[in-house]
Amino acid sequence: MSTYRARTFQAKHLFFAVFALLTLFVFYVYELPLLDSGSAAWQRIAPVKWLMLPHGVAGALALLLALPQFSERLRRRRPRLHRILGRVYVAGVVVCAPTAIPIAITLGPPSIVMAAIIQSAGWLLTTALGLYSIRTGDVRQHKEWMIRSYPFAMVFVVARVILAIPAVGAMGEVALVSVVWSCIALACFVPSLVISWGALFKRSRQPARVPAPRVKSDRPAVVTGGLRSA
Repeated sequence: MSTYRARTFQAKHLFFAVFALLTLFVFYVYELPLLDSGSAAWQRIAPVKWLMLPHGVAGALALLLALPQFSERLRRRRPRLHRILGRVYVAGVVVCAPTAIPIAITLGPPSIVMAAIIQSAGWLLTTALGLYSIRTGDVRQHKEWMIRSYPFAMVFVVARVILAIPAVGAMGEVALVSVVWSCIALACFVPSLVISWGALFKRSRQPARVPAPRVKSDRPAVVTGGLRSA
């Protein structure tokens, strides 16, 4: 394994390990109180409790089951499992993304509704393009579109982790709107940067092609029919 591939391997697994821990932190801080029907968190979501159930279950499945999908070893050695997990991920997106919009409209604040629409649309679109790519046999495009899809799911975790910082959370709705929109913006362009970054380094590792030197002939020139040839 080359030095570059080893570094990529380590960085990717470190990133997903940290993200998995952050996801557990979010579930513990934000979702666990929902198990208590007398908690303030439960009272807040009570108007949309029947939407929240499929939204939360589908979103959790999409978040957690997508992580092993980025493993080259799984795709190579267990392709059937990779396809099954991929179908579950797509089903999770189809349920979770649309239900986020009526939840945002009902719970508010109104300033966050458009953010929910953009996030849901981006998640659905990138996932649909990834599914279309693999159905048409374009594995490279499938991989790239799924890399673009998952960050829209990550917004759920990253935004809540940032808002859990006391200094940020104390800013109220201003912090909520700023953090959510910032995370959505990052989800839109960072995946393309990651995809291009690897291609850029692959090109830089290729040695430059040096043109072969011209070899001059030592034979004397011969004049034939008024034309001079070497």
